Amino acid sequence: MKRQTKKAQADQKSETGAAGPDSRQRLLKAAYEEFSANGFSGARIERITAAADVNVRMIYHHFGNKLGLLEAVLSEIFLSRQEQMGTLPERIDDFLLFLFDGYASDRHRVRLLEWEALEATAVGADRPPSRDVTDVEGRRAALQRRVDTIREAQERGEASSEIEPEVLYLILVALAIYPMSFPQSVSIALNEDPESEEFQARYRKALKKVGRLLLQPTRDE
Repeated sequence: MKRQTKKAQADQKSETGAAGPDSRQRLLKAAYEEFSANGFSGARIERITAAADVNVRMIYHHFGNKLGLLEAVLSEIFLSRQEQMGTLPERIDDFLLFLFDGYASDRHRVRLLEWEALEATAVGADRPPSRDVTDVEGRRAALQRRVDTIREAQERGEASSEIEPEVLYLILVALAIYPMSFPQSVSIALNEDPESEEFQARYRKALKKVGRLLLQPTRDE
């Protein structure tokens, strides 16, 4: 009996694939890493299916196309994050640390958000889209919960009301996500790795102090 060449084996694999009941989850995991590393435009279906050990047809079976796969990856991330955010901290300083810990624990999610900012069209933008922002209404509803947490703290007199809660939320996110979004800045400024335990402990301590400053209403209020 003739031995199969590597090409023949690869062709056979491309025909059969390793479907199985967990093929969808394997594709999501592989796509998560591929989209994180290369964005939507740079991601390659061949690399995703190879990493997931499945037939390329399974992408079309489960997700319809490459964009459908990306949408599913992002939806999984948002759903997972919503579960983690079931109960939000009421204090601004604790809320700020909560945001930072979420970004610091998942660098892939930060990279995917960066790629979305580069590739997707903002709501109301004039430029033609390369793709749409994913699940705008669902994300807006989730964001509103976080804004409401800030507004309630302001109403209780536990935070300055000089900044409208929606804008204050954006400021908190910027503070929390910056080291993960711009690791080169951390390296240049501090000669540290933003993913190191030492830096994160140092940054959390600073964020806690910033959060406490925001807890203090101004004298004019």
